[in-house]
Amino acid sequence: MAPTLLTTHELVVLERTEKIASCFSLLGASFIILTFVLSPDFRKPVNRLIFYASWGNMLGNAATLISQSGMRAGQRSALCQFQAFLIQMFFIADALWNLAMAVNVYLTLFKKYSAEQLKALEWRYHIMCYGVPFVIALAYCFIDTRDNGRIYGPAQLWCWISNDWAFLRLVTFYVPAWICIAVSFTLYIMAGREIFRKRAELRAFREPSRTSVEEPFSGLKTTEVSVRHELAGFNFLDPPPASYLDTARLNHSTGTAPKGYEQYSTNIHSSPPSTAFDPSPRTSSHSTPAHKRCQESLEANTAAWRYTKVALLFFVSLCITWGPSSINRIYDLAHPTAVSYQLNIVSAIVLPLMGFWNGVIYFVTTRAVSKAIFWDLLERVAPRKKSAHPPTVGARSLRNSTEARKSKGAGVSARESLTSFAKEGRAGDEQV
Repeated sequence: MAPTLLTTHELVVLERTEKIASCFSLLGASFIILTFVLSPDFRKPVNRLIFYASWGNMLGNAATLISQSGMRAGQRSALCQFQAFLIQMFFIADALWNLAMAVNVYLTLFKKYSAEQLKALEWRYHIMCYGVPFVIALAYCFIDTRDNGRIYGPAQLWCWISNDWAFLRLVTFYVPAWICIAVSFTLYIMAGREIFRKRAELRAFREPSRTSVEEPFSGLKTTEVSVRHELAGFNFLDPPPASYLDTARLNHSTGTAPKGYEQYSTNIHSSPPSTAFDPSPRTSSHSTPAHKRCQESLEANTAAWRYTKVALLFFVSLCITWGPSSINRIYDLAHPTAVSYQLNIVSAIVLPLMGFWNGVIYFVTTRAVSKAIFWDLLERVAPRKKSAHPPTVGARSLRNSTEARKSKGAGVSARESLTSFAKEGRAGDEQV
């Protein structure tokens, strides 16, 4: 077992840092869980996976709040073993949930999965993200050899896999986590290439080249007719007199004008027929099937693009979380008798902050709904200040959609899709 080369002051700083970071993480995870449970506006496909991951973040933070108390209680104490079990199970689960989000992006873009199909996969995600880590973490609780002792024990920052079993930290923790990060990054690259390719196709579809389009009606002659009719002796800028309104109802059936007013006149002007061909594209008020397909495809790709941006934010947060700690553990393997205080203090900051980063990303992606709820609460607490901070366009639209959903019942939530995620993003952008 490697000796502890940290001073008492350094250990105190590490312990306080772990607890402060854990409190911020608990705040972020609590915000996710409370808003998801209390408001149906937060229950989007991408938010459900964040909601599931937040439970693991809270249990992982319960372990980091124990901090060095487990090590002081002793390796074979129940507190040390329980803390190590929570860390081994729920820290790796966060990386697995990020992989599940990347898989959803892939299935949405390449396999055309709907929101209902993605929701049907969630039980498999639970087995992958919580079931498999649970089996491994529980098995470690019962392994005790004569040479190396128990697997769980002191690990500098807290109780986890002891230094005598340090190779298991890589095999069952860091290597799987970085595999998840690498696979997620690969899927995001594939999704990004597909999104930009489809955007280029949609742009070409919406703005076709005029020289390559044949006009099927180029041989027809068109005559433009404009119709202008007005009521003689009547000024539309002024309201009609009451006598006119009364007599108009009586004379409507006879077709005669009210007394004192003339019949309205109609003038028709026709421009001479033109044989010249106008190459400009003609627009129609009725959507063609091709236009409708284009609009649906545009909305689907907009939703997928926003979904990918959310998943990419989680990918960046994972790199921040796992990077310093991975370097720290590699340093431990390379220098088994030395301890880097700098690497440990950085690890004590970033590792417990998983729930905090998830909460920040969750708030950014649901800022429109969050602001609408914030203004509602503010109006209830201080109704006199309602006019001082009027809700924005996006907040009003989201509030109206919430009231409509409540009036229609819970069946609306079953029809949510990634397209609604795109529309929510556009409503949130109106507030920026």
